[in-house]
Amino acid sequence: MRTMKNLVSVTLAFAVLLLAASVLTGYTAHAGSPTKAADTRRVFYLTKGAFTGDQTLTACTTGFHMASIWEINQTAVLRYDNTLGRTDGDSVYGGPPSLDPNGTDATAIGWVRTGNQSRSCQNWTSGSFADVGSVGVPAVNINTSEPLFFVINNPGLTCDGGNLNPGVWCVQD
Repeated sequence: MRTMKNLVSVTLAFAVLLLAASVLTGYTAHAGSPTKAADTRRVFYLTKGAFTGDQTLTACTTGFHMASIWEINQTAVLRYDNTLGRTDGDSVYGGPPSLDPNGTDATAIGWVRTGNQSRSCQNWTSGSFADVGSVGVPAVNINTSEPLFFVINNPGLTCDGGNLNPGVWCVQD
């Protein structure tokens, strides 16, 4: 009987101690829903508007700049902003639009910097049919189903954009 009284006393003392700690620290002992961790991946997008080569450097919204292929070629470590950027097909659920395997939809084509002087619309100052610039496009390898991001820079796209209405690939500063 004495052991039972001691056990009750110890249990009661422990409960009072926990209650006091909860009151003093403001900690509640109930389980809440887990909080979602912030997505800290760098953001990129393809502009919704179409631009000529001489408009590319100012096409991105504040906090973003015209991307180099080296900044966006590994899209798995980036987060696509489908609010700022173009969407097509099922890309509205989080990824960028990609090249249509039939080559009939140019939605995913956008100007991109490559470091190639001869394929940069005269350092992105020309909107002329006489000059060419590099465009990048995500695609899915039809043999392996792996995502790719490739650049078309030979011969490149005429800096007036031709009839493709290219956007600009932008990446977070």
